[in-house]
Amino acid sequence: MGGRNPTGPFRAGEDVILVDPKGEEHLLTLTPGKPFGTHKGNILHDDIIGKPDGSRVWTARGTVYRIFRPSFNQYILNLKRHAQIIYPKDIGPILLWADIFPGAAVVEAGVGWGALSIKLLEAVGPGGRLISYEVREDFAESGRKTVTRFLGECPNHEIKVRDIYEGIDEKEVDRVVLDLPEPWRVVPHAAQALTPGGILLSYLPSTLQVKQMVDRVEEQGSFTEPEVFEVIHRPWHVKGQSVRPVQWMFSHSAFIVVSRKIT
Repeated sequence: MGGRNPTGPFRAGEDVILVDPKGEEHLLTLTPGKPFGTHKGNILHDDIIGKPDGSRVWTARGTVYRIFRPSFNQYILNLKRHAQIIYPKDIGPILLWADIFPGAAVVEAGVGWGALSIKLLEAVGPGGRLISYEVREDFAESGRKTVTRFLGECPNHEIKVRDIYEGIDEKEVDRVVLDLPEPWRVVPHAAQALTPGGILLSYLPSTLQVKQMVDRVEEQGSFTEPEVFEVIHRPWHVKGQSVRPVQWMFSHSAFIVVSRKIT
């Protein structure tokens, strides 16, 4: 399944994160002969290629930047994108509550920018498979590019440009993960596609959507009572004798609704 270069010196063609003295991050792909422009002067890509992870590099005017291989969070949050993403603070709980395991067969719908697809593929491993439904061809293509750029080629990943509201082709899948405006329309299809004990998980921004999803799951009669929760991320500032919450926080992004298929 391809993959990033986790060790060794930086190589031409790989992505790096430049961090300026104020902590601002810049994602770039190393290209021989190319400069990266800043208001403090240029940084040559050639001065980065060959350095180890975590090195320093200087602009022409002497400003120092740190260089790292991007973590998943850095990669996703610094991409230029035209679709909304599932934020990293929610992806971890999704993987845990959906109980994504190595070798699992997973159907997801609503590929968007492909952030969740990356972590689903890492979790199922080369022995599992991910089938992604996306109704918009441009989103399907951008999601494919995002996944390939971060992970390399993934032969166990299939993207279908089709409407999952019309049905799920696969049977005996382990998990169905939905990031859709009307996931309740997929509930009957998920009931047919999931193996007994399989998990259905939805990611929903509003309480009205949550209510409709919960009602539909309960009406279906093929699932356990849904569990509903949200994830709050509260950063803290710790410097010297100052230990306090920062002035902003990642509050509500969406609700997660989870249920299991019963027989």
